[in-house]
Amino acid sequence: MSKVVSAFYELLRILILLVLIMLVLGGGERYLYSLLYGEPRYNWFMALGNIMLFFILYRNYFQFKGWYKSKDNRKLNKHTTRISIIIAVGLIVIPTILNN
Repeated sequence: MSKVVSAFYELLRILILLVLIMLVLGGGERYLYSLLYGEPRYNWFMALGNIMLFFILYRNYFQFKGWYKSKDNRKLNKHTTRISIIIAVGLIVIPTILNN
């Protein structure tokens, strides 16, 4: 398989994974916030946090399972991963602080 075709398949795979993970995370957050506060809450901050979590998952796990293979594929270092997770969780929690 040529590099162009495998890159196209990998891009399609990224889009499908992004949609699935955003649906799962967003639905879980809405359900949790509706249990805690009686109404579902969703905000752009939460979407940005979910996208950051997807980016971390993709760079540390999913890129090694795909069709596109490259010698430049490498995981995020531990420090970057930890800081990014803290920021993403902070973005997900912000709507609860702002709406109270």
